[in-house]
Amino acid sequence: MDPDRNHDGKVTFDEFKTAAADRMLRRFDANHDGKISKAEVKAMVDRMAGFGPPDAAQRMNQRFAKEDANHDGVLTRAEIEAGARKRFNAADTNHDGWLSRDELLTLRQNRRGPG
Repeated sequence: MDPDRNHDGKVTFDEFKTAAADRMLRRFDANHDGKISKAEVKAMVDRMAGFGPPDAAQRMNQRFAKEDANHDGVLTRAEIEAGARKRFNAADTNHDGWLSRDELLTLRQNRRGPG
């Protein structure tokens, strides 16, 4: 999915956080209630076993724990969007406040892990 909603060649933080939340909810929110529970994450990780990197479950569990700001065992859109800030800042290597295609590509490659 292309996070550049207005197709200007620049991905702002607002575009990035919206795309990140949309992607996570579409991928993990099995009951379509607008939230992601630990059980939904576990079910998806179990289905993906063998297709991703060997540490995929561990990485997803760590991300869930970091983004679950109120520690209620559920990720809301707001929590997912807040978690996107750190990834955006890390990807914005020239610190110009937006992500280029190259910065997005590097972010995606780093997310997949080595190999």
